[in-house]
Amino acid sequence: MKLAAKITFVSVIAMSAVLAASNFYAAQITFASIKKNHQQYADNMTEKLKGAIVDAWKKGGVTALNEKLAAQVSQPIARWVWFEETVTATTRPQASGDFSPVITKKQTASFISTDRDGTRNLYTYHAVDLGEPRVGGLEFTTTLEEYDRETVKDFYEFLIAVGLMAGVSILVVWIAGVRMIARPLTKLNEATQRIGDGDFSRRVKLGGNDELSQLADSINEMSQHLEDQKQAIEDETSNKINMMMQLRHSDRLKTVGRMAASIAHEIGTPLSVVSGRAALIANGKLTEDKVRQNAETIQCEIERISAMIRQVLDFARQAPTEKSAVDLNEVLIQAIGLLTPLAEKQQVELKVSLADQPAMSFVDATQVNQVLTNIIMNGVQSMPGGGTLDLGLTRRAGVSKSSKPDDYWEISVRDQGCGIPPENLESIFEPFFTTKDVGKGTGLGLSIAFGIVQELGGSIEVESEVGKGTRFQILLPAIGG
Repeated sequence: MKLAAKITFVSVIAMSAVLAASNFYAAQITFASIKKNHQQYADNMTEKLKGAIVDAWKKGGVTALNEKLAAQVSQPIARWVWFEETVTATTRPQASGDFSPVITKKQTASFISTDRDGTRNLYTYHAVDLGEPRVGGLEFTTTLEEYDRETVKDFYEFLIAVGLMAGVSILVVWIAGVRMIARPLTKLNEATQRIGDGDFSRRVKLGGNDELSQLADSINEMSQHLEDQKQAIEDETSNKINMMMQLRHSDRLKTVGRMAASIAHEIGTPLSVVSGRAALIANGKLTEDKVRQNAETIQCEIERISAMIRQVLDFARQAPTEKSAVDLNEVLIQAIGLLTPLAEKQQVELKVSLADQPAMSFVDATQVNQVLTNIIMNGVQSMPGGGTLDLGLTRRAGVSKSSKPDDYWEISVRDQGCGIPPENLESIFEPFFTTKDVGKGTGLGLSIAFGIVQELGGSIEVESEVGKGTRFQILLPAIGG
């Protein structure tokens, strides 16, 4: 409706301007015609009376001259005037103006003057040579009252015409605007809003073959194209997510394989205990209390073995991402429990410093566990001669290099390994980048860890010095106080 109102307003203004210009031009033409006719009359009368005027001047001066002019029956009546300011008021021109063209060039000049009652008069002057030093001439007067009356009448007629035109235009443009512009534009606007909101399924239906209908067809084609593109992107994204999940699962299975030997060794001790206590019970020489004690010991060792196997199976299990409020202290403890056997086999001691409060973060615990496992294993493998790997969990405020939250938890993993050369620091998170020998690394572990942390809204930072070790900082958004 706003566009229809604007069209109506512009149309009325444009037509009013045309009518006003037309009336003004007609008034100017009418006045020019009146002035021209009056000057022609003055020229003709002056030429006709010139001889009689000179004779009357010679015989009786101005008095005889005016009597001669008064005797003329033609209208408008002429009056003798002097063009010098020193003359009396009775012989001075009624109009004010520049009379130099009349005096020097003997041209006809016209001026408009308004009486005290508001009546406008047209005065035309024509010089007459009397052979005197003073220059005088005839003043012809005609009233413009009729012209002014017609002009006012035309002006009122103009206002009435503009009013009628405006009313009709408003009615026509309003009806046409609502039906032909406002309603189609409303539909087009709704369609663009739906497209902006991501809904590409609905189509705009407009009849006709005008520009708005063509625009609707273009919007429909664009919607169809966007819908196809959206579906293609969703399919591609789904494939990428599935591929990423498979890749991460394969990485976990690879880690499980690395831990298998260490876990088998770790399980060997409790199995020996179970076997020995079971043999004692089988001999039948123990008292009832001793049998019960040995049975309890067997049960305890079996639960220990079950817990270790359950941890490995949980880590290896493929499951969809499920974010929840997680205490990162518990995740860190679980990761250390899984990797301690492997670290001890490499003569690496895992030292951990947990947060002094619940380290709550809205993440997927399994994914965080995978990130920690990859980074801890890299640290363990970087110390073939053994050493210490320090892990810490602290809360820090501020904004990291690539992390948006104002508060986040920092999981620090520091090893005493060989370190990473400066030229490799920017590439360590790239897929398939590795400095290990062929067959000993795929170059996917850190890349997968980097992708997981980014999806969780955090970031990974790394500092390293060749020969002294490497420190990874895993930053995850903090929740709660």
